[in-house]
Amino acid sequence: MNKEENLILIAVRLKSKRLKKKALLPLNNLPLIVILTERLKRAKKANKVIWCTTINSEDDELEHQANKYGVYCYRGSELDVLSRFIEVAEKFKSKNIVRVTGDNPLTDPEIIDYLLQKHDESLAEYTYCDNIPVGSRSEIISYNAMKYCHKNIQKPENSEYMTWMLNRNDIFKVNKIKHFDNQITYPNINLTVDTNEEYNNIKTIFNYFENNDFKLKDVVNYIVNNKEIMNKFCLKKNSKKFLINVKYKFEK
Repeated sequence: MNKEENLILIAVRLKSKRLKKKALLPLNNLPLIVILTERLKRAKKANKVIWCTTINSEDDELEHQANKYGVYCYRGSELDVLSRFIEVAEKFKSKNIVRVTGDNPLTDPEIIDYLLQKHDESLAEYTYCDNIPVGSRSEIISYNAMKYCHKNIQKPENSEYMTWMLNRNDIFKVNKIKHFDNQITYPNINLTVDTNEEYNNIKTIFNYFENNDFKLKDVVNYIVNNKEIMNKFCLKKNSKKFLINVKYKFEK
């Protein structure tokens, strides 16, 4: 595998209704997205980590922070998210992109490397997993698959939700990774940051480990072995995230 063919793209913008400017909230004295970026840079099978944001003036602050921390920031259409990904992939002549969202600071670089390896071995066009905690997942999408989706999704504003098309086995070669170390197979643990409550939960984790050099299995082990906090991280049964993961049984 040629790592130069693989880009990690963080989809991020500051226009969040529930938690304002969440990508810039502090974790360990750094903006959340910078913490995420530092983690992702440890992936050995990807060439570069890029922030993929919009041309809206409210995202100027993201570009400023990117320049401050030496991160490449690409800006494109707000509504047509997929066009941003395609334009970056073309600029860097990338065969695959790793899609990560900017509100998931615990995305694990080792899992990204594993997915990229399986993507390459299977000659897949779309590789993903959904049996690990929400907020730790990523997905691998080939450039050709993105181009096909962009051409065939009727409304550009729907391109953010391209997954429904990528999952069509009659169009793409899909590699759904089902088997991970049992230490991290907890799909109903929630590690994303969409609300102030979730942000406080994530701060608890970073305060416990005191640095950014820990793995997903360390986080899961910390949560499931601490009854006082475990309920805080479990998806609520009436939440949208729980319904997405309802086919999996949360068990210890």
